[in-house]
Parts: sequence; structure tokens; C-alpha cells
Amino acid sequence: MSIRENKQQILEILVENLKNPQPQVVNSEQIANRLNMSVQDTCQLIKIMNEMGVVVSDIEGQYALITQEGLCCLSQ
Repeated sequence: MSIRENKQQILEILVENLKNPQPQVVNSEQIANRLNMSVQDTCQLIKIMNEMGVVVSDIEGQYALITQEGLCCLSQ
């Protein structure tokens, strides 16, 4: 799977989280398991996506939430 496809799938997982009555940060380990990726690669992608502004994450990329910009990327 390409990096672009992985980023797209991460955004889709984070959107699913918004359906919860009280969305919480999503652990990168949960994302990695769903995408069959290593946690290290997932954290690296989340950090890149944080720099892009499509997610908000902690400095290590362990936890993430989608941003408004991330939602806009999905609707394109």
C-alpha cells in the first residue's frame, strides 16, 4: 500500500472515531493493527500528518485526532 493510501486510511479511521458521543484520541497501536502496519511506521506517518495539519497528535505520534483540514481532505 502506498503512503498516500495509508494516510487516507488513517484519516478514515479517525473519522470513525468522530461517530462516538465523546470522541477520544486514537492510539497509533490501534491504527497500526487495523492497517497491518508497524507501530513505528504508523507513528511516523501520524507525525507527518500532524505537520501537514490534517491531524493533531502528541510529539511522538502515539495519539491522534483528525482536524477540520483532515475532514476537508477526505471530502475531496
